[in-house]
Amino acid sequence: MSRLRPWDPERDAAAVLAAFLGSPDLHRQAPPIATLADARGYLEAVAAEALAIDLEGEAVGCVMAAERDPHHGTAWMSYWLAPAARGRGLASRALDALSRRLFADGLHRLELGARANNPASIAVAERAGYVREGVERERLRYVDSDGTATRFEVVRFARLATDPAPALAPLEGA
Repeated sequence: MSRLRPWDPERDAAAVLAAFLGSPDLHRQAPPIATLADARGYLEAVAAEALAIDLEGEAVGCVMAAERDPHHGTAWMSYWLAPAARGRGLASRALDALSRRLFADGLHRLELGARANNPASIAVAERAGYVREGVERERLRYVDSDGTATRFEVVRFARLATDPAPALAPLEGA
């Protein structure tokens, strides 16, 4: 069974640490996570904005609505999955479920960005009903462990409360 639930920094820190150590691409999703203390600190920092994607009682990913602006009815969405949980539609279903909840709470526009060289993340957004709005050229700059800096284009997406909902079975829970 898969569901969304609140993060528990003590319970979930080991799973978050394992996910980040097992996937070189996740280091771009959060501050450096190299220890259990780092993982707990990350979870404590995002607890108010994020939900755990839980698969069979284990946290395998995250979906988050940050920068919520009630005046404009907007939020910035993000998500990640541990490598072993990818390819099952969990991220799309989690993103859709949280999006529906935020629309029910009165938000109108949800936005996100995916690196243009990350087709899996782009597919997650599209399956969750997000519409491509454009590309931000050389938007992100990441420095590898050897000091090499690389710039990445970002594909911008948005979903409006008035857009048709995707034909997904949303994850249950929080």
